[in-house]
Amino acid sequence: MSEDRVLWESVKKGNELAFSSLFKKFINPLYNYGMHFYADRDLVKDCIQELFTSIWLKKESLSDVTQVKFYLFKSFRNLLFAKISASKQLIHPDVWEDDCGDVDDTRESAWIHEEETVENSKLLQLAIQGLTRRQREAVILRFYNNLESKQIAEVMGVSVEAVHNLVSKAIQLLRVKLRR
Repeated sequence: MSEDRVLWESVKKGNELAFSSLFKKFINPLYNYGMHFYADRDLVKDCIQELFTSIWLKKESLSDVTQVKFYLFKSFRNLLFAKISASKQLIHPDVWEDDCGDVDDTRESAWIHEEETVENSKLLQLAIQGLTRRQREAVILRFYNNLESKQIAEVMGVSVEAVHNLVSKAIQLLRVKLRR
């Protein structure tokens, strides 16, 4: 059984430490995912809080979940989009936040590597901003959150073929933009 499923089962039994661990593990990925669609940090944070509050309050009646990460992303997406739709505001272009980590032998090479990483990240961010919202969402779920195509299709409410097309076209566009 995966670590996430063990935490989920412990949460269902009322284990506060497991709940805290689950929250800490997924708060940043969910936050970054939400910020790609809506630039209102408070709304994104509120949705994450509401999701986890709901999980805790309904812990005794939670269903068995085999893929906790997928469940959390889909639930969060549905909640966020419902809030956005309710407020009748347009989805804002994404805001990218990237962690850069370096493990090199010397400070100088670490600094150079960090500068290159930051520059590459900026170029990638600019290129990704040129993708459609659906392409960005598929790319974020696939490459930043490691979801499988079938899971992405369920989260986005599209077919697996549509996910493959979105990711494929996004990669083609990114290659063209990054070559320039």
